[in-house]
Amino acid sequence: MPRFFSWTEARRFYAIGLPIFIAQLSQVGMNFADTAMTGQASAEDMAAVAVAGSIWAPLSLLGLGSLLALPPLTAQMVGGGDRHGAAHLLRQGIWLTCVISVLFMSLFYAISWRMEAFGLEPELARLAGGYLRAILWGLPGFMLFVNQRSFLEGFSRTRPAMIIGMLGLAFNVPCNYVLIYGKFGLPALGAVGCGVATALCYWFMALAMFYYLRRDPQYRDLHPIYAPLFLRQACRRTDVASRRPRFDLALIWRILRIGLPSALALFFEVSLFAVTALLLAPLGTVAVAGHQIATNFSTLMFMFPLALGMTATIRVGHSLGAARMGQARVAARTALGLSVIFALAIAACTVLFRYSIVRIYNDDPVVTSLAAHLLFYAACYQVVDGLQTVALGVLRGYNDTRIISVICFVAYWLIGLPLGFTLARTDWIVPALGPAGFWIAYITALSFGACCYLWRVRFLHRLDDVAIRARVGR
Repeated sequence: MPRFFSWTEARRFYAIGLPIFIAQLSQVGMNFADTAMTGQASAEDMAAVAVAGSIWAPLSLLGLGSLLALPPLTAQMVGGGDRHGAAHLLRQGIWLTCVISVLFMSLFYAISWRMEAFGLEPELARLAGGYLRAILWGLPGFMLFVNQRSFLEGFSRTRPAMIIGMLGLAFNVPCNYVLIYGKFGLPALGAVGCGVATALCYWFMALAMFYYLRRDPQYRDLHPIYAPLFLRQACRRTDVASRRPRFDLALIWRILRIGLPSALALFFEVSLFAVTALLLAPLGTVAVAGHQIATNFSTLMFMFPLALGMTATIRVGHSLGAARMGQARVAARTALGLSVIFALAIAACTVLFRYSIVRIYNDDPVVTSLAAHLLFYAACYQVVDGLQTVALGVLRGYNDTRIISVICFVAYWLIGLPLGFTLARTDWIVPALGPAGFWIAYITALSFGACCYLWRVRFLHRLDDVAIRARVGR
């Protein structure tokens, strides 16, 4: 029987997962830089970026989430020795990116001219709309970067995305400086300049990844990787590639069938936090500020289980592609064990240093007291949040994603949101708890999701046991 936890597998998780974690931090760093630098320009510019970002984040994640099937599918093909199939999958992902980009860019463009519908003042609506019209041009670049990153992750190559992510952050800051404040003879564009800088950064990352794939000798037998998108004759050097269709509708549909449930799950989760902020607004500035501090820190700490979950997807997918069912179970269980270890460490540090953490954001005594109180709740849900995030990664590795969106919708929108509103804004169950009511609801929703996902993982492992016994019996 496979072991529950493997230190050898844990070391593999470290080698693969650490670059993923650093790459995710670079994305958080870009968001922080955008907020801080527009805040230095004016409060209106910062507010415009915040409002437009609350629209950009859930909708763009809905598009990007459709590509979440690429890492496990690529890992399975690589594990099974089908390198050319992985390159073909990359090409189909690029086709899919083109279609999704056109759809979502059109949607963002239409929304950008109707920002007053969200109750914004005319000037704030103008700035937020300008930011959306600027950043939407970066969506194809970011999705192309995700496509190429997914291809490399299938080969367990995560350092290139880490390096390019850090370069992207280094590129984003000076671009922000020039375009937001108007340097070197350019006009000061404020929030719009921030959108332009972010779009340029996304394309820089996509082109840097393209350059890396073209130059890395490990993929020389797959060259030209991108040529079948345009010219079948370019694949004459590779007979296997020349027999594959340039536009593989069946494979694209498979990507969507596996990726869309994950995309919907991301949308449900991100939109819940956006709606929570709106529901807390009538409670006053202190409530919103304290909640925002706790949410921001929690998002930063979420990078740990997120990196573990992405690594679990790669390791499980690679093992399944190589028909090593037992190794897939070891990878899944090791990931879950590591998530508990990291969660307990994060929870302990959060509780012990919560006042010091809050003072990094704000030194107002009232805000500090509320935010520190909310960080206690954030510490309480670290274990269940880690388990549900890693279990999601395991399920993606098994390509078992149909149930994900259903569980996420029930957990966040049928349990979390109604319970949070009831506890925070009404006296129906207990006297209104304010922001703490939503955090109690988060703990409840995440616990429900974690139990469901873990049950599903256990169910899949039991199916593996039945298959193994059947082979032994023969």
